[in-house]
Amino acid sequence: MATAASARAIGAVCADMRCHDALAWRLVVLTLLIAEVAFGEEASEAKEVDEEKEAAAKEDNITQPYRKPNTEGLHWVETFDGDALSRWILSSKEKYNGKFKVAHRRMEGLIGDLGLEVPEEAKHYGISASFPALKGAKEVPFVLQFEVQFQDGLQCGGSYVKIFDRKDKKAEEFDNDTPYVIMFGPDRCGGTDKVHFILQHQNPKTGKWEEKHLKEPARVPDDRLTHLYGLIINPDNSFEVQVDGVKKASGSLLTAMEPPINPPKEIDDPSDKKPADWIDEAKMDDPESSKPDDWDEDEPFSIPDPDAKMPDGWREDVTETKIPDPSAKIPADWDEDEDGEWEAPTIDNPDCKVGCGKWKPPTINNPKYKGKWSAPKVDNPAYKGVWKPKQIANPEYFDDQTPCILPKIDAAGIDIWTMQGGIIFDNFVIATDPQKAAAFVEETWRIRSNIEELQKPKPAVGSGVWFWDMLSEYMVPIAVTGAILLVTTLWCCCCRGGSVPPPSNGRRTENRKKKRDESPKPTEEKDPGEEEDKPEEKDKAEEDEDKED
Repeated sequence: MATAASARAIGAVCADMRCHDALAWRLVVLTLLIAEVAFGEEASEAKEVDEEKEAAAKEDNITQPYRKPNTEGLHWVETFDGDALSRWILSSKEKYNGKFKVAHRRMEGLIGDLGLEVPEEAKHYGISASFPALKGAKEVPFVLQFEVQFQDGLQCGGSYVKIFDRKDKKAEEFDNDTPYVIMFGPDRCGGTDKVHFILQHQNPKTGKWEEKHLKEPARVPDDRLTHLYGLIINPDNSFEVQVDGVKKASGSLLTAMEPPINPPKEIDDPSDKKPADWIDEAKMDDPESSKPDDWDEDEPFSIPDPDAKMPDGWREDVTETKIPDPSAKIPADWDEDEDGEWEAPTIDNPDCKVGCGKWKPPTINNPKYKGKWSAPKVDNPAYKGVWKPKQIANPEYFDDQTPCILPKIDAAGIDIWTMQGGIIFDNFVIATDPQKAAAFVEETWRIRSNIEELQKPKPAVGSGVWFWDMLSEYMVPIAVTGAILLVTTLWCCCCRGGSVPPPSNGRRTENRKKKRDESPKPTEEKDPGEEEDKPEEKDKAEEDEDKED
């Protein structure tokens, strides 16, 4: 009876395991169905959104007709509408071998809009335009902004603008030596990658102009979209450098520029010289020390190893490490008149297997080596400290607490060299009201930027970007599917290994195996009239088998 009970337990365990297998497969199928439904819904929603975007794009045709922006309240605006090259004058200097032109963009966002284009690479370009004179005043901000697009990218070249006072000079005379008040805009080449902000400040005592560079400039965006570069100088000397309307650098004109706006009050006296007897060595050789008697400075750093011996088989009488190959023969078609004297190829000399030539022992560190002796250092009683020249009042010192009040300006110029063509300048603005300048941006750059975002080509499937986009877009269904798969795997592993059948009697197992071997094979046909054993008959047969055992 015990044996029969064990058999029934084994059968139950097997049936349970078959149940677990079936349930596990059902869970896997269910998981896949959930994932398919989730992804299908997400994909359907994404497709609907894309179709809506596409429909909207088709409705507007993505692009828009250019409309002249409102310029009210702005001191000077240049949109390059009309006869722009009558307002912008090319420099007549010989170095400027490149010629600007007014042109449309290759991929238009605002249909009909024009800009000032740098058409060719590897050339110098110089051009300038005049505007009504503007002089800084207290409590009045200053705004300079313009757009630049690198249609061919930018590896090496400048795209900055100079604001200056023409001082009654002809526009054709503009060049790189023309003094400016502000230089502002992107520049990239080699290790340079920054948005320049350079302020020329005049010393009121000497009349000299000095460049003041922003210590920590902003970086230039690295793409082919149109970007807006803006500079705002406030009446409290604070300033902002903006890219696409976002602050990228800021500070105070009094502290963020190098060299500082205001020079130091005192400077080194140029006539002051260090006295001949001035001792500025803090340490000196100990006068009471002397070289030890056993200190031999002539001992070499390394010596031949006295324990080394010449290896067996070393041939000092042989000097040639290469010899002609004795097995080589002159080719049958060799013609000494045409090919020259034939020489057999060389091979390693077999006599030099271990080594040959004059044998030298390896070197080792010399235990007697001490090097050059030098006296230990002691404090120098005559030390007076590090000498510095006397400080005197700086004759060029001044204190300008309002560098934000700019001198007169009446012209804008572009003086650049570039290794890339296709640079487009547009929508120059000089203003004294940041809010009105920002409103102008909304009617110009903002519209163009939104269109260019829609015009950007979608990343290729092989680029890898699609994977991260899909991951972020379908985060929820991916997480749910992953969790279900994890739980299913853990459940199957834990439950399938939970029931272990009890050990069975070896003889009984052998008898059962024998009986199983005698049973009909799966391929054999069964008698149609033969009925399967009923459970009661199976139990009785098992009891009889146990008795036989």
